[in-house]
Amino acid sequence: MTQYCRYCCFLCVGDVPYCTEKQQTMSEAVAKSPNRCHSFALNPIDAFGENDRGYKPREPKKEQCDGQMSLEV
Repeated sequence: MTQYCRYCCFLCVGDVPYCTEKQQTMSEAVAKSPNRCHSFALNPIDAFGENDRGYKPREPKKEQCDGQMSLEV
């Protein structure tokens, strides 16, 4: 699952985005880009209010369809 600060419980957005876990401010570009934060806690509601539908992770793709031949034969 791709992590974004905008879908984290610890992000507060006012004048500037602020992470309450790390106790630091960040730019909007950083908050909207993917990251690998260890303290990420999923909140499906967008902190910026831009995505009304909320966060829905993609389903993982299958490696190979049933009955399909591989090229490594």
